[in-house]
Amino acid sequence: METLACPICGLKSFESYIEVPDRFNTTARWKIVRSPSSGLIMLNPRPDISEIAGYYHEGPEGSYDPHLHKSSAVSKEERLYLKARSLLLSRKSSMVLAGALKPLAECRILEIGCSTGDLLNCLHLKKGIPAENLSGIETDPDAASAAETYSGISIFRKGFHELKQESTFDRIVFWHVLEHLHDLNGILSECSRRLNRDGIMVVALPNPESLDARHYRENWIAWDAPRHLWHFTAATLGALLERHELEILRKGYWLPDTLYNCWHSEKLIASLENRTFGLREITETLLQTTFGITSSLFSLRNASSIVYYIRRKKRI
Repeated sequence: METLACPICGLKSFESYIEVPDRFNTTARWKIVRSPSSGLIMLNPRPDISEIAGYYHEGPEGSYDPHLHKSSAVSKEERLYLKARSLLLSRKSSMVLAGALKPLAECRILEIGCSTGDLLNCLHLKKGIPAENLSGIETDPDAASAAETYSGISIFRKGFHELKQESTFDRIVFWHVLEHLHDLNGILSECSRRLNRDGIMVVALPNPESLDARHYRENWIAWDAPRHLWHFTAATLGALLERHELEILRKGYWLPDTLYNCWHSEKLIASLENRTFGLREITETLLQTTFGITSSLFSLRNASSIVYYIRRKKRI
């Protein structure tokens, strides 16, 4: 385990924020703290880089949702999850490419934490981006192998240093990945260097200010301790980006996460209370999902997940 300073202000002074269970091991409790200086919400203490891999293989059959692929999905629920994920790929890829200023065939895209390569494959097959213009970074060995087998796109397992020094990109994608990364400042510094002049970082993040986060409190599934190390608001993300001459250009929402977060939060509560997940829980899931999506349409602050479009700061 390690304790650390706030990556925004550099101070080691924190206040208690919330204590949450591990959804895969509900007897374990993790402390999430808040920096009174920067406002950043973070897990502290946390598993260090040598320990964290084990926490991604605690679930049923050792599965972690983002790393699921056809050959590893065992249960009916896992197969339904994969089907839903596949159906959403076209919309997700369109969001990644929104505002592109050059022909798509010329776009170069890097996805960090590409998991099983589904998004990269969709960008290639459905959006016409040449495979040689697509790259992924994925440290989980099973997910990386599945990505290479499934997509045929180059997947790097050890990080940026495996890429050519001169490689730059029009899009760098972190789809529910930034919250997992230990070395935030090192990675954002590298991203800033590798973004083309008009390049965009597309960062999807769970929103700790969302309606479902406020409703489920410590049982909100997107705390996902200890796998999620950071919990950003627009203000704290903007402050972190400022250190790397990056800025938020615009924001959007990703509504499918509302159903996912409500469903799994209800499942977590049922597990903690030793109850079966049945009709009562499904009804509550649908009600909270409806409230969440409806409120998100009126205020982005209520959205379960927010998609940030980030650019290099324009020099005057």
